[in-house]
Amino acid sequence: MHIKHFEVSLSHLTNNDLKNHKNMEKALKVIGLAVLYVIAFSIVEVLGIFHPYAWTYSAVLASVLAAWPYFKLCQRYPIPGMAMLCAVLVLLFNYIIGQGHEFLALGCFGFGFIAEGLRKLFGKCRGRWGVISSYAAMSLIPFSKTCVLWIDYETALDMVILNMRDIYYASMGRMLSWKMLAFMLVVTLVLSVVTMWILTHNWHPRDRYEIFR
Repeated sequence: MHIKHFEVSLSHLTNNDLKNHKNMEKALKVIGLAVLYVIAFSIVEVLGIFHPYAWTYSAVLASVLAAWPYFKLCQRYPIPGMAMLCAVLVLLFNYIIGQGHEFLALGCFGFGFIAEGLRKLFGKCRGRWGVISSYAAMSLIPFSKTCVLWIDYETALDMVILNMRDIYYASMGRMLSWKMLAFMLVVTLVLSVVTMWILTHNWHPRDRYEIFR
């Protein structure tokens, strides 16, 4: 009788360990995709060493490069919190490298909150247009980082010149017009919607029971 009791306890322990292992594996996959999003989102700024447009309007190219990891994250895990997770990791990464500020924090939490709301509004985190519209909101986060160039131009320009080449000083005035900003905002939104629309052409999110079983 003691042997049977021991076998039952061992089986129960083994099942719990297996379940914990699967949960840990799923958590690592979620974090991995979110980190891949941050990398794709941020690597575009490196191109800024070649020309100031690449840094100031990095959102344009990032809206294309970061689409795939966001798409896979929302497809594999159609549950609340995925957009906010990406936004928070972007914010943490920028603070780690010394480029975080209050406007970026406001943008990450603001656009992350809007993205989560759109995901729930269109299909309760499972709808195709929820993913498309939420990604459009997320694609605007880089502008919350560079908006300081329009809000406090002199301070931001001194900082940029200190860290970048003189080409930035010569180009800043031309590229910081409000018309150019409005144009880049529209281009970023269009690219993000088109890119995600293409990726979600055959949209089949996983069933929630498959995520948590």
